[in-house]
Amino acid sequence: MSAPRSGRFALAGFLLAAALLVAPTRAHAQTPVWSATLTVARTNAADAVGYCQGAANCSGETAHYGELSEPGFSIGEMAYTVTSIRWGAGGEGYIHLTLDQALSDEDVASLVLQLDDTSLSLAEARVNEPAEHDFTANYSWDGSGPVPDEAASVSVSLGRGPAPIR
Repeated sequence: MSAPRSGRFALAGFLLAAALLVAPTRAHAQTPVWSATLTVARTNAADAVGYCQGAANCSGETAHYGELSEPGFSIGEMAYTVTSIRWGAGGEGYIHLTLDQALSDEDVASLVLQLDDTSLSLAEARVNEPAEHDFTANYSWDGSGPVPDEAASVSVSLGRGPAPIR
């Protein structure tokens, strides 16, 4: 004996509603603009950790450290180079993303930097103007998450979309 037709529809409706509640939605997914793998390094115990190649404070050959599998990306017709992704002095206190040129206000408003499980909205970053600290475009956040160990691999990306709570 089968269930009455209205009972089958009610069960099907319940199962569909439950699936929608637990399934990820495209509205919350980030659209990737750039992604790479960062191999963490430091110049000495007193310096920041991460990647620094060509930013103002690591412009000398001996000051370069870390590796980034792909430092370049484009948004529309604009090409950018990541010159630094660092966790603050001694690996504490702040996180920096430094580019060779400033992003547009529209891009800053919509981009999220992902460092493994840490998401940082560029709209919430402190932004140094091009003349400040000799950086071209430096976005920084207070560091509250874990700092990776030297030689660790960190997945990094910039994406468009809502930033998850960090």
